[in-house]
Amino acid sequence: MGRGKVNSPNLGPPGSNLEGKIVAAAEKLFAQRGFHATGMRQIARNAGVSVGAIYHYFKSKEDILLAIVRREIDHRRGFLESLRKEGLSVPEQIRRIVEMHFARLQESRDRVQLLHREWRALTARLWQRLPALHEELADYLARLIDEGIAAGDIAPCHSTVAAYSIIGMVETVTHRALRGDAIGEQLIKHGAEELTRLLSRWLVRGEGG
Repeated sequence: MGRGKVNSPNLGPPGSNLEGKIVAAAEKLFAQRGFHATGMRQIARNAGVSVGAIYHYFKSKEDILLAIVRREIDHRRGFLESLRKEGLSVPEQIRRIVEMHFARLQESRDRVQLLHREWRALTARLWQRLPALHEELADYLARLIDEGIAAGDIAPCHSTVAAYSIIGMVETVTHRALRGDAIGEQLIKHGAEELTRLLSRWLVRGEGG
């Protein structure tokens, strides 16, 4: 999978223009009904536009999904880039990454739910046109862990295995949290704190005894 920068269309904040309205309406419908169960007419009706207006901006429903995923990729890339510039310790950076993810659950639950539901069901065409978000994040975490090991902040470990393990832990909690019941709300509320506590005991030198 390529890891190059994905050029995001100039959509602006959802609802700020016609393209934004289309993307915002599709995102909500995809999250609630599923990508394959949502039609262009439904998107047009919810966005308050004609079907023809949608095709003026997007060639297909897949292109709308691409725009949604690009938004999330760009948001997370921007966060990681700004985090690198702060000069924080590796354990603190990992804590902030986990906290950011759980903040997204509260800020953009529709989008996170959509990505978790549809990510593995994406068509081959979509996979060819997007970088693998998990691989990109895992590569970033692995390099971060290697830096922590070199600095003596992180206990020696296989950084790639550790990176995917972190992602797996966060995804498992996220998957259950997205059910939207009482347990899910507890996971959203306390997930970041408890996971970073566990990660510290596992990864950080001197934390786990």
